[in-house]
Amino acid sequence: MAVQAHPLRRLFTRFFPRKITSSLPKEKIEAEALTPEQKKDLADRYLNQGELQLLQGNLNALSLFEAASALDGDHYATWYRQGLAFFEYGSEEGKEKSLLLAGKYFKMALQLNPNCFDAWVAWGNALLQLGRFYQEHHFHTEARDKYQKALELSTGQSQQILAELWWDYGIVWSEIAGHSGEALDTRIAIEAFQNAMKLQENPSSEFWNDCGKAYLEMGLLINDDRLYFQSIDYLQKAIIQTPHYFDGWMSLAEAQSQLYINTLDERFATKAADAYATASRLAPQDPQVWLGWGQLLGESGRLNKDPKKLHSSIEKCARAATLDPEDPLAVSQWVESLSVLGSITSRLDFLIEAEHKILKATDQFPDDPDLWYAYGICLIGFAHYYADPDYCEMAIEKLQYGLSIDRTDAEIWHALGIAHKLYADLTEDIDLIERANRFLARAMDLKPSYPALVFDTACVLLHLSEAKEDLSPLQESIALFESLLQKQKEALLGHPEWLYQYASAMEWLGAFSDDDAPFARAIEVFSHLLLIDPDFPRIHAQIAHCYVQLGHISAESDFYKRAIHFFRLAVRQDEENEQIWLDWGLALIDLAHLTIDADLMGQLYLDAEQKISRAGQLGSSSAHYSLACLYSLLGRLNESMELILKALETRSLPHIEQLGEDEWLFNLRQTEGFARFIAALEAKLQQSREE
Repeated sequence: MAVQAHPLRRLFTRFFPRKITSSLPKEKIEAEALTPEQKKDLADRYLNQGELQLLQGNLNALSLFEAASALDGDHYATWYRQGLAFFEYGSEEGKEKSLLLAGKYFKMALQLNPNCFDAWVAWGNALLQLGRFYQEHHFHTEARDKYQKALELSTGQSQQILAELWWDYGIVWSEIAGHSGEALDTRIAIEAFQNAMKLQENPSSEFWNDCGKAYLEMGLLINDDRLYFQSIDYLQKAIIQTPHYFDGWMSLAEAQSQLYINTLDERFATKAADAYATASRLAPQDPQVWLGWGQLLGESGRLNKDPKKLHSSIEKCARAATLDPEDPLAVSQWVESLSVLGSITSRLDFLIEAEHKILKATDQFPDDPDLWYAYGICLIGFAHYYADPDYCEMAIEKLQYGLSIDRTDAEIWHALGIAHKLYADLTEDIDLIERANRFLARAMDLKPSYPALVFDTACVLLHLSEAKEDLSPLQESIALFESLLQKQKEALLGHPEWLYQYASAMEWLGAFSDDDAPFARAIEVFSHLLLIDPDFPRIHAQIAHCYVQLGHISAESDFYKRAIHFFRLAVRQDEENEQIWLDWGLALIDLAHLTIDADLMGQLYLDAEQKISRAGQLGSSSAHYSLACLYSLLGRLNESMELILKALETRSLPHIEQLGEDEWLFNLRQTEGFARFIAALEAKLQQSREE
C-alpha cells in the first residue's frame, strides 16, 4: 500500500505556497514490505538527499523530507535533522521565514526526546535569529528559555560546545536588555560572556565584540567609566585579532565616543574619530559610520566652540543623509551642527540653512523627537543671533513637542533648561531661571553623569542664587561644581570655564556670608585658571575684585595693593571695559582711607579721579555717582552736588536710603543744597506713590 500524504504537506504549504513539489520521490514505498531497519536506512537516504538539495536552494528537498518523516517519523533525529536544514536555509538573507519552520521541527524532535541537548540549543538559535529579524521581544525570551534548558542538560559536553552555548546565552540576554533597559539583564549577559571566556583559549573577534558591547551597554546604564574602559579593552582585542573587522571598529568608535561624552576628555574624542576613520575605509557606503562620526564631531565642536569640527560634522552628516535619506538622525545632527556653527560664528546663513532643513525634515518625520530637539537648538541659535526672546519662546514650543513624543529624552530636557536660561538673560525674569532649573534637574535625573549637563545646572543654580539672594541654590551649585572638578580632572585643560564659574560661585558665597575663606578659595581657583589660560576673559578683573572684598573684610591695605596690580593687568587685557576702570578707581579710594602718608593719599585720590573719569568717558552709568562720592571726600562739595544731579538725570542714582547712609557722602550731606535735594526727591517719590 502506498504511503499517504503526510500532514507536513500542509505545513510546507504555509511557508512555500508556490514552490512545494506535489509528489513524493519517484520510488514507490511499500511500508509494509520494509523492515524497520530498511525504513530507517531509506529515511536516512532521503534526509541526506533533502539536506543537500535544500543547501543548494532546491525545494524538491521538501518532498524528500516528507518521505523521510513518513518512513521514520517516530525517531527524534528525523525531525532534528530537518530542523537543522531549515535553520541553515533560513539563515540566508531573504529566507528568514524558514526559521519558523525550523522551530516547529525542533519542537517535534523534543516531544520525542525531551533530553536532546542539541535540539534545545538549535531551537534557541532559531528563535534568536527570528528575534533579530522580526524585532519581536517574545522570540528572545523564548530563546533564553531554550538555552536555559540546554544548560541544564549540558553535563558531559565539550568545552568548545559549552563556550558557544554560554556565548549565545550572553547574546540573547543582551537582546533582552536592549528591550528592557534593565541593568540586571545586562549583568546576566556579562556573566554569560565571562563563563564563555573561561572555556576558550583564543576567543574569536566576534566574541570579543559581543562581550565589549555588553560592557558598553552596562556603562551607559549605570554611568561607570570603568565599564567603558573594560569595553574598550575587549574591543581592542577584536581588532588586534582581525584588523579588518568592521563591526569591531564601529563598536570601538562608539565606546570611545561614549567615554568622551562621559568625561569630555578630548583624547577619547580623538581615538573615537580615528576608529571611525578606519571603519569608513572598510565600509565607505555604510551610513552609520558617517552618522556616528558626525555626531562625535558635532558634540566636540559644540562643547569646544570649534568651527572646524562643526564644519567636519556637517560634511559627515551630509554624506550619511545621502547614503540613507530615510534616517532622520542624520538630518537631526546636521541641523544641530549647522545651528551651533551659526551661533558661535554669528553667521546667519548657517542658521537659515539649518531652518530650511529642519522644516522639511519635521514634515517628513513628524514623530521623531530628535528632529524636534534639533529644531529647538536651531531656534536657540536665532535667539542668540538676534538677542530676541521671541525665538526662545518658539524654541521652547518645539522642544516641548519633542517631549510629548518621548519624555525620557534627557537631551530635550537639557535644551529646555538652556532655552529658559537664555530667555531669562534676555528678559531678566527670575521665574524663567527657576523654570530652567527645574528642567535641568529633570535632565540630571535621566543623565546624572554628563559633565556638560552638570556644568550647565551648576551655572543656572548660581544665577538663581544671585537673582533671589538665596543661599540654598548656591550651596547646590558649589556642590555640583566641586563634584565636576573632582571627577573630570583630566578635562580641565580643555574647559577652563568650569574653573571660572566655580570661582565665581565661591566669590558670591564670600559676599553672601561676609567670610574671607570663600574669597581666598576663589582667588586660588582663578589663579589656577590663569596658569591654564592667561587670556581668559575678565580673569584679572575677577582676581582684583576678590582682593578688594578681602580688603573690605580685613581692612588690610595689602589686599587693595594686590587688587590694584590685577586691575592694571585687567585693563591691558580689555582697555575699553568701563567697569574695570570704575572698580579700579573705587579700590584706590579704599586704599587711600588706609594710608597714613598725606602725600600718598592725595596721589591715590588723584589716580582714583582719573580712573573713574575714564569709566565715565567709556559710558559707565555709575561714574557720576562714584565721582560725586570722591569729591565729597575731598571737600569739593559743589562739584559733588553737580554730579549727584547728573546721576539723577541719567537714572543712575542709588536708592534714597543709600544716599542717606553712604559714608563717602558724609561731607555733602552736611550742606543745605543736599538737604533741599533730598527733600525734593522725597516729595517727588511720595507724589508718584499717591498717583
